[in-house]
Amino acid sequence: MFLILETKSNSASKNMAIDEYLFNYCQTNKAGFLRIYSWDKPSFSYGVSQKTQKAINLDYIKQNNYSYIRRITGGKTVLHNDEITYSVISSEDIFYADNDLYKSYMLIAKVLVEALNLVGIDAYLSKGSPPRLSKTNMPCFSFPTPNEIEYKGKKLIGSAQKRNNKALLQHGSIPLSMDYSMYADGAKSNIRLLEKTMIPLNDIKNLKKGVLINSIVISFEKFIRGSFDEFQFSNSQIEEISQIEKKYKSEEWNYLI
Repeated sequence: MFLILETKSNSASKNMAIDEYLFNYCQTNKAGFLRIYSWDKPSFSYGVSQKTQKAINLDYIKQNNYSYIRRITGGKTVLHNDEITYSVISSEDIFYADNDLYKSYMLIAKVLVEALNLVGIDAYLSKGSPPRLSKTNMPCFSFPTPNEIEYKGKKLIGSAQKRNNKALLQHGSIPLSMDYSMYADGAKSNIRLLEKTMIPLNDIKNLKKGVLINSIVISFEKFIRGSFDEFQFSNSQIEEISQIEKKYKSEEWNYLI
């Protein structure tokens, strides 16, 4: 399995293009990737099936020069700001074979719970919320789905997955701190709801990003029973990513519904 650890923040379109490229790569190659990255400015991502005008407040986002992007995964609106984003992309048996969406989601969640436990955060898997909430436009961190990660009844990590009969892509946001006003205004929610339902890691324990990233890597290495190989994109792969990025910059994609 390969590790892609990005120290430089990327634009929203670049981040989503890289994840999609790796998902496409795994369609024809037996491979797995753990990617850890960040965003160059406050960015709102929303699920592939969400209606743009209901998922985000475009006027607010544009007025403040934030980014917005439609993911190829499902789920609800996420604010990417002071956080770590992870993605697991794999066609390898350990994540994919004999594991449906529910099982693979749970496997990855358990690895992330162990990573949080390693840094002294007593996280655990959520039992979920009433199914009706998944049919609303409430933002991602306003309610947990089954096997998402909580601390004392509040959501810690929000994740979403895409899969087909060859590979899976799961990515998620791990907030270190949260600007509740920004999230509420950009996702058409309210501050009190978000403060009640979610908790960023630094509200529990003051952590440096490097410590958390190291813990995530260790936890995944334990799960795969081996160490990661570093992965670097070739010039031709970078060009392919650039071509995919054009989609994520287009209104045709971001206003799909």
